[in-house]
Amino acid sequence: MKTTKQLMIGGTALNKLGSSRITKDIDYLVFDSENKTAFSHDKEKNIDYCNANGNKFFAEVWKMEKNNVGEIASPQALLELKAYAFVQHCKNFFFQKADDCEFDIKYLVRQFNLTGVKIVNKFITAGELSEVEKIINSVKK
Repeated sequence: MKTTKQLMIGGTALNKLGSSRITKDIDYLVFDSENKTAFSHDKEKNIDYCNANGNKFFAEVWKMEKNNVGEIASPQALLELKAYAFVQHCKNFFFQKADDCEFDIKYLVRQFNLTGVKIVNKFITAGELSEVEKIINSVKK
């Protein structure tokens, strides 16, 4: 894998930001210039990679994070990614994972006073966006 940087995303990133939810793996957003596969997994290290070179949504989030020099994606980027994951897990009937995403979305909105998504709405249907907005609006101050 040829990447210049990687940003931690997923439950571990949220845990580092103070969330109480426990997860067993680590997820990174990367740009692998040599590969167009959207997802890859390092079984030995239990790390999942979301490749911005293999998915238009991930590419938009990567672009949004171009000036991020930290180890963790910004709260707004994490919200976008969690909203996208929530929709994907619901579509694939992985409801426990969807519930985890809902928990993470609520945490991000509460903790960082986020008001909504800005990118994911271009990649999900109006009905799916409505479900994401219901979660966000349920915890807005």
